[in-house]
Amino acid sequence: MRPHRLELEAFGPYAAPVAIDFDPLARDGLFLIHGTTGAGKTFLLDALCFALYGVVSGERSVRGLRSQHALPTAVPRVLLEFSTPAGRWRVERQPACEVAKQRGSGTTTRPARAALFRVGADGEEPLAGGVAEVLREVVDLVGLDADQFRQVILLPQGRFAEVLRARPEDREALLQTLFDTGLYERATAWLEDQARAAQAQVFEGRRQQEAWRQEAWRQAESWVTTPEPSDSEPLAAPADQPQLEALVAAVDRQRQQAEARCGQLDAAWEQARRRQLEVLAGAERWDRRAEGRRRLEDLEQQAEAIAACRRQLARAQQAEGLRASLRGWREASSQQQQLETTGASLLARARRCRDQATGLPDLLVALDLLQLPAPAVLTAALTALAAQRAELEALVALQAELQQASQALAAAEAELADRGERVLRGQQHVADARSSLPQQEQQLLEARSARDGLAGLEQAQARASELVRVVAALETARQQQQQARERHQAAEGELLHCRQRELALRERQLAGMAAQLAADLQAGEPCPVCGSPEHPRPAAAGAAPVTPAALEAARASVNQAEQRQAREQEALARAQAQHAALQSQAASADPLAARAALAAAEAALARARQLAEALPGREAALAAAQRRLATFDTRLQEVLQEQAAAGERVRAEQQRRAAMEARLEARLPQGLDPAAALAAVDGLQPLLEQLVAQLDPLTAARSRSAEAQRRLAADLEAAGFASSEALEAALVDPAQRQRWEQTLQGHDQERQRWQGVLAAAELQDLPIERPDTAAAAAALEQADAQRTAAVERRAQAAAAAAALADLAERHRAGAEALAAAQARADRLAAVADRCRGRSAPHISLQRWVLSAYLEEICTHANQRLEQMTSGRYQLLLSDDSGQRKGSKAGLGLRVLDAFTGEEREVASLSGGETFQASLALALGVADTVQAHSGGVGLDALFIDEGFGSLDPDNLQLAMDELDRLREGGRMIGLISHVSALRERIRSGIEVVAGEHGSRLRVGPTGGGA
Repeated sequence: MRPHRLELEAFGPYAAPVAIDFDPLARDGLFLIHGTTGAGKTFLLDALCFALYGVVSGERSVRGLRSQHALPTAVPRVLLEFSTPAGRWRVERQPACEVAKQRGSGTTTRPARAALFRVGADGEEPLAGGVAEVLREVVDLVGLDADQFRQVILLPQGRFAEVLRARPEDREALLQTLFDTGLYERATAWLEDQARAAQAQVFEGRRQQEAWRQEAWRQAESWVTTPEPSDSEPLAAPADQPQLEALVAAVDRQRQQAEARCGQLDAAWEQARRRQLEVLAGAERWDRRAEGRRRLEDLEQQAEAIAACRRQLARAQQAEGLRASLRGWREASSQQQQLETTGASLLARARRCRDQATGLPDLLVALDLLQLPAPAVLTAALTALAAQRAELEALVALQAELQQASQALAAAEAELADRGERVLRGQQHVADARSSLPQQEQQLLEARSARDGLAGLEQAQARASELVRVVAALETARQQQQQARERHQAAEGELLHCRQRELALRERQLAGMAAQLAADLQAGEPCPVCGSPEHPRPAAAGAAPVTPAALEAARASVNQAEQRQAREQEALARAQAQHAALQSQAASADPLAARAALAAAEAALARARQLAEALPGREAALAAAQRRLATFDTRLQEVLQEQAAAGERVRAEQQRRAAMEARLEARLPQGLDPAAALAAVDGLQPLLEQLVAQLDPLTAARSRSAEAQRRLAADLEAAGFASSEALEAALVDPAQRQRWEQTLQGHDQERQRWQGVLAAAELQDLPIERPDTAAAAAALEQADAQRTAAVERRAQAAAAAAALADLAERHRAGAEALAAAQARADRLAAVADRCRGRSAPHISLQRWVLSAYLEEICTHANQRLEQMTSGRYQLLLSDDSGQRKGSKAGLGLRVLDAFTGEEREVASLSGGETFQASLALALGVADTVQAHSGGVGLDALFIDEGFGSLDPDNLQLAMDELDRLREGGRMIGLISHVSALRERIRSGIEVVAGEHGSRLRVGPTGGGA
């Protein structure tokens, strides 16, 4: 951390604003803060410490920091601009204080405030805004808390020797912060976790061994609880590998016995099976003989039915020869009957049609239609009917012409009526067109007036719209400001998430450091953890290591989140500025009244625009109405002329219709309907023509029927059938005759087959009683059950033996693995205890590393202390772990006095010697931190007093060391009254006390060097 600029106001003795620019002072590396006693030199360091941490460097209370010289309304304020490896920053703080009220009398309490900004090339960016939040950010940026800052960077008056005289545990906390040795603490924790996991693995192995033994006993208990004849007593649950193997041998003997028993029962089952086959064969022959005898008896009982079937088949075969003669007679009779029926139907229909007709010739009226007339009579009637048809067709045509004339007359009359209606409508249209002209002329005048006043209304609407826009924009700006604030908060949350993810990756990287340490081990080289030169089982990496690419990606995510947070911060500032500007423009405008005025102005403007836009249309509408009136008037005259023409056509059609009615009346008989009479003729004429065509087929059918009947009678007599009905009774269909033939054939074949079966040699000499198959089956079933039970027992014994053998093998392998796991657990526990300091020499790994850092600090410090004390004193590490087990061993400090050759406590040093040792230790801390990457950057050092305790020679030696230190690029500020320092240090800050408060002069000190 390096300060660049310090500003303070109303702070301590400084009532007026003062500022210190450290960059010019840093060019010399060493500067002096001097002045009279009580002028306020230490307050400058208090201000620097307060700006960072909200506390002062000494014993003052932060409640009394407000300057007594300042105005009653002045508020104390401190500003510090500083830089770290992460960038440049500006922090502002205001302590809690009582100030006078701006109005009235009395005081008011101002709370403590703080703000932190990132300083970049583009300006300042807010980073934190609360007291606690700023403190967290500053500790994170500087890398030290307030107490550590006052021990290694700012050494307050009276507290200079704190690091030298600090307790080991306090010194450990400081060193942890300076050198970031959390890696070794995490490595130790990882080793402890590994030791616990290894011990848990041992416990799990033991539990698994016990589970295997219990499972083996469960598998074998039913086989070995009853002792064998060779055993003196039954076996018990195994407790070790030999007992488990004895259990396996006992179950295997049971398996062998079950195997022998299965062989015996297999032979017995085979003998029972052969006996059953013999009995079944004899029973089958006996059953066949009994079945043959029964079937022959059944065939004998069917003899009478078979004889009847033979007679029916012979009669049916004789009748089948007369089937064609019977079919011919039936077909001829059927054809005659159909023609007779058709002729009777035609006669009946002709009679009905003649009776319903009018105007028929006399010959047709007298025709007898109860029976078929002679062909000549029918021909004469058809001739008379054709002549009558011609006359009726002529009358029907004349009636059709009369109908057309009537329709033409009706159409002419309808046209005349339509023309009359169109005349009325035309007259109405002309009247309506004349009445609408005044209203359209008035609307035209209104549109022209609205057009002329449009400019004034637009100006009024623009003024009202601008006012409403400002009011609406103010609300929109407020919403945008809120949205920008929410996005800024979301960006800050995302930034926090990315930082946490990066931290988690780094923690995972640190978690694998044990494997990394193991990878660095070299054969014969001592282990940095346990010190052993042998490394039989180096730690292996657990989870996948964190790659640099993953860390770079996480860092890139953090950078992107930081950029987004910066953009959202800028957007929030712009939204706040826009909101303030619009709020000043809106002034005290009433949003409701502004919107109401805008609505009224817009309504009036819209109405005027609507009328103005309608002006061309209304002008066109008026012209169109005038043209429409002229068109209606012209059309009315045309329709009147069409009405007169339609009247002439009506009179002409009436005359034509009267002439046609006279002609029809002269030819049409009284009461005759020509169309109905023509329809009756059309129906009767086809029927008479069909009767003429029916005469010849009917005569031929009658002749064929008589001949077929004579031939059938002769065939019946020859065949011995009494009548055609007897012949029909004897006739059957071919399928029935086939069934009778199959029945007779099957009966004969069945009789012959069973007679052959009974004659077979194997069915002779059989016993009277049937062989007993049930007894043979029962014997075989019993043998099979015994054999199945033996096979099942053999399988169970084999499965139990195999399972026990597997368990025994797993138990043996598990015992070996358990021994190896126990050895590993013991080694891990020993290493973890050594790293945690629970075993000799009782120094933890982290303290061992810190002790190395402290030893390096002492080495650097002794180089300067040797110069400042002319080689008398050296700082040594005090390793008293053997005397104080469990204490912060390895971090103690003692002093070696070269004059006496003995070590002694640092508290035994005099005041000047203590200052020399403390200064050397502080400079050693700075050298060591700078030598190690990853530590806190100590680019500045402030020392308050202590030089007055040195004699001139020792003062000269101390200043020589400070000169060498500033040559390394550090900035060192000293507060002292010693006048010799002003001669040695070229530049500095002079604090001048005054009646109205102190002031500062920055520049040369008045000395030279």
